[in-house]
Amino acid sequence: MNNLNLYSETVSGYTAVSDIFIDEYVPSANGDFVKVYLYLLRLFTRKNSNLSISSLADTFNQTENDVMRALRYWDRSGLVQLSYDDNNQLCGITLKDIANHGYSPEPDDRIAAPEINNDAVDNSVSEAAADNEPVSCSSASDSSSNVVSMDFATASSAHNIEPSKVTAPADKLSELNSNDDFSMLLFVIQTYLGKTLSQPETNAIVYFYDTLHFSADLIEYLFEYCVSKGKTSIRYIEKVALAWADEGISTVDAAKDEVSNHNEAVFSVMKAFGLNSREPGKVEKDLIIKWTDIYCFETDIIVEACNRTMKATHQPSFEYADSILTKWHTSNIRSSEDIRKADAQYEAGKAAKAAKSSNVIKQNANRFNNYQQRPKKSDDWYNSLLSNNN
Repeated sequence: MNNLNLYSETVSGYTAVSDIFIDEYVPSANGDFVKVYLYLLRLFTRKNSNLSISSLADTFNQTENDVMRALRYWDRSGLVQLSYDDNNQLCGITLKDIANHGYSPEPDDRIAAPEINNDAVDNSVSEAAADNEPVSCSSASDSSSNVVSMDFATASSAHNIEPSKVTAPADKLSELNSNDDFSMLLFVIQTYLGKTLSQPETNAIVYFYDTLHFSADLIEYLFEYCVSKGKTSIRYIEKVALAWADEGISTVDAAKDEVSNHNEAVFSVMKAFGLNSREPGKVEKDLIIKWTDIYCFETDIIVEACNRTMKATHQPSFEYADSILTKWHTSNIRSSEDIRKADAQYEAGKAAKAAKSSNVIKQNANRFNNYQQRPKKSDDWYNSLLSNNN
């Protein structure tokens, strides 16, 4: 018997998606993030080498920041690994084995700090403050208004390491001591803090500079920003630094933009709820972070949810606003136009339901009135009979 030749008319390829990804990651992930990951899977199977952040942004009609936020999310989740060049620019994406995901620092991530003279430093005070200082929001004010600011130290980080407890090898220490920029940076930071640096503080600064690849200007702004909020604990400062690293912040301008965006969201929410005179509590702050960093809503969408909350409940309710934004997130509502369309569909459905209910009432009323009535002639005869009996 001759061999059979098999042919196919389909030209479509297929991309395998792990059941683990569908079961464990899809339910909790932002829909836009899921699209980016699935598209990466598709490109990996095609071995596409002409990939850029701008091309991904164009594909999904998103901003490059949106795409980077998605990539950093999957990097933190352990499903991809992002690689950066010497200028801290993204240069590679590695698809990780989903069955063995999870972050663990590489040995070369663990660098250490130079030894300095701590004779004039009261380490016990510094370390006690670092360990015991609560993480909370703080308000910054100017001469014209009170501004409530977001606390970056509350953001979860992919880094499971405390920079202030890292130690550096002698050759790295010698290299940094001969670096004029680094020496000047230490001097400026001591000026901000108003004291000589402790060992943990220096450890953290070295980590920011050598491992996170923060520039001296960015580290200086980091300390300036934290000190302006009244936060001088190195534990607090390193949490802010790690949060910025997770966000891919590598320049002072990017850091200022991030600070401005977070502050704008918090200020706008508190203003919409009529709570300008106080800072958000921890639960409230966590919800705002959820709306901005997980749901990735713009400030105007969040404010719209707050306005609808006030209209419905006549009082501030972060939980009620969260229910609105969660529903919009689930329904993939991303813009004011999407909200308008959803409202129109709701009103149309409401009108159709009301019309249906009205028809049912009319039908019931007609059934009540549709009994067999006596003819008028019979009524006349009955009335004459009564008259004769009288």
